Amino acid sequence: MVIGFTLHNLTEGIGIVSPLLKQNHRWQTFIFLAMLAGLPAIPGIWFGAFAFSPQWAALFLGFGAGAILQVIIELGIYLFKTTQKSKQSQFSPLNLAGFTLGIVIMYSTAILVKF
Repeated sequence: MVIGFTLHNLTEGIGIVSPLLKQNHRWQTFIFLAMLAGLPAIPGIWFGAFAFSPQWAALFLGFGAGAILQVIIELGIYLFKTTQKSKQSQFSPLNLAGFTLGIVIMYSTAILVKF
């Protein structure tokens, strides 16, 4: 499960962080952003492992769904803006290939988690 979770989040993280590479940042900024993104998972794992109830599960799954929706919105806006600047279609072969590859990797890692 850990391997599937890592692979899934790694592919998502690369897509989210890649716009930052166009700007000049210190390495401390990337470490801070990695901690901001990853450290809340540690108490979440502990809390989820030792204090499970349907109410807490619904609350935290709601947080997770909201976070996923926020990522989809932000990446959609970014994709729309960059394609408008370059006067390309949002459905260019490269964009569709990246989307398809992401779906394939996501479901492939999900299948691995079941075994």
